[in-house]
Amino acid sequence: MFAIRKLGIQSLRFYSHRYALLAGLLLFVGAGSVSGEPPISVFDDEVFAEPFADSEFADCESCEPGFDNWDEGIDTGEMLYEQRGFSHGRHRKADLRPFDWVRHFGFRHSSTHGRHVDRGLPLEGTSWLNRPFHVDWFSGPLLGDDLVDKQVAQDNELFGGFRVGWDIDYYWGLEARFGWSKPNVQFSEQQQLPDNGSYFISDVDVVYYPWGDSKVRPYMLFGAGMARVRFSDTNSNNFNTTLFTTPFGGGLQIMQTPSLIWRFEVLDNLSYGADGVETMHNVSLTAGMELRIGSRPQSYWPWRASRKYW
Repeated sequence: MFAIRKLGIQSLRFYSHRYALLAGLLLFVGAGSVSGEPPISVFDDEVFAEPFADSEFADCESCEPGFDNWDEGIDTGEMLYEQRGFSHGRHRKADLRPFDWVRHFGFRHSSTHGRHVDRGLPLEGTSWLNRPFHVDWFSGPLLGDDLVDKQVAQDNELFGGFRVGWDIDYYWGLEARFGWSKPNVQFSEQQQLPDNGSYFISDVDVVYYPWGDSKVRPYMLFGAGMARVRFSDTNSNNFNTTLFTTPFGGGLQIMQTPSLIWRFEVLDNLSYGADGVETMHNVSLTAGMELRIGSRPQSYWPWRASRKYW
């Protein structure tokens, strides 16, 4: 009797839990019926098609990335332009680099154009800036101008000298030059014999390499300095005059090895007249050889002690 009673109590507890669960389910369905919406069926395709078709996520034309900082992952031209210090055509002073201002005049610089512009056999495995300093000699004819108008002129003569320089960028360099010549002085009166004169020049120049880090490197040059001339005129008056000079011109550098460079140059050594001496355009046509120095140090790796930097 006691066992039958215990079985009845357990059955009552089991069905009471089932009835409570069923009542909750009916209450949830009834709430949906009161709102006027039909019950959702997983077999109804329209239930899933309609809400998403009218939502803002399905309109691809109005899709916008939802990130605060969108990064394309590719360095486009505009992105590189901004990274190098430009923003909508204006330069940010915080990112200003030396010589960046030259872009306003059509010149190049490594901060805006990289190492080279893909001309003149761009260098691979080496660079001009690995050996930025150079010492060179040059020699060639000097086409002399008149010292005194229609009275004293200079003959064409050999002109030579030496130079030191420093490449401060792939596109820019600084140089100091020293040159001299001893041209014969011709007089307007034919009965007088030619006399020896003297021409010495020294200047500091800015050099621009428009192709950058290339094996064949044309350049333009402009500088300022002084020229000292010595001669005698038809009345045996001695002149020993120093003139302000601004050389300008261009040339070509050809790299045979990273340390040996051949150089060809045409310059107008413009000297401004003073103390009875006329303004002169002494044109020099020279060729020379550069020795590049300042190479990177040797690398002493344990497994490759002879390895050197390029």
